[in-house]
Amino acid sequence: MRDASNHSGRFKSETRCPDGASRGLLSASSSCGQDVFTDLSGFIDIHVHSAPSIFARSVDDEELALEAEALKMRGFVLKAHEESTASRAQLLRERHSNLDIFGCIVLNWFVGGINPYATELAIYQGAKIVWMPTGSAQQHIDYYGGSDYSAQPAKRKLRPQPGIRIIDEDGNVIPALYDVLDLVAEHDVVAASGHLSPEETVVFVKLAKERGIRKILVAHPDLGINKMTLELQRELVKHGAVVEKSYLPLMPSWRSVEMDEFIHSIRVLGPENCVLQTDFGQANHVTPARGYLEFVNCLVNNGISVADIRMMGCENPANLLDLPFKS
Repeated sequence: MRDASNHSGRFKSETRCPDGASRGLLSASSSCGQDVFTDLSGFIDIHVHSAPSIFARSVDDEELALEAEALKMRGFVLKAHEESTASRAQLLRERHSNLDIFGCIVLNWFVGGINPYATELAIYQGAKIVWMPTGSAQQHIDYYGGSDYSAQPAKRKLRPQPGIRIIDEDGNVIPALYDVLDLVAEHDVVAASGHLSPEETVVFVKLAKERGIRKILVAHPDLGINKMTLELQRELVKHGAVVEKSYLPLMPSWRSVEMDEFIHSIRVLGPENCVLQTDFGQANHVTPARGYLEFVNCLVNNGISVADIRMMGCENPANLLDLPFKS
């Protein structure tokens, strides 16, 4: 096994707090306060990006796994906007059997959009999360003016895509969505909202519940692209969804929520209804596992208890992934 600290020299960089203040990985910080967590034992990041990708990434798959091992993480879910990551996750599991590593599929045009055939194959290959469209979602295209990201441009110019909505012009749910959700229910994996509009997300959550899906995940409702009011987040929780609480909306180039608002939302929703994730992997951010460590220390130093952080970062992700909880 290679040493994570030496692989490509990637993991010697400093980490940064949300305000950009530089700090060493395990040192105290005036912005984030004292480091209560010195490793990530038991934590699972259910939403993380790595290379290969059409977007510049801070780590490749192998580097991500090595860093996770170095910080004693339990595991992660690889996410890619452009392909199923189920096969990539399988290869990583074979090399890193001490980690729980899973893949997912995002139903962008790269895999045919809301496509039950691609969904079924990804699930058979071990995908644990089926995401609604991100870069191909009409909401995303309207927000960014295309399928790219202003804070994270693709390495190649992307062919213009028609926006995907899960509701047609007459207000009806598109038929393919029923097929996809029925597959998710049959195989008891996670249905996740992606970059749907807040209005579509309500339809998605209610329909997923009606189709018998047990595990429904609302993507980063604090991020600008699909930002939701706290009242709407509460409504989605009442319908059975779990809500992501992501580090990304606190980053300078993506900032769409302030820390006090973020902390308040966790308290209102309850930690039992929230899942922590970084959504990291962008080349201009600290590497994902180090970002996660920074994230949990920022939370505890802003008043969230260690027990609640472990519920959101260890227990709830394990439940979504059908893993036994390790205290």
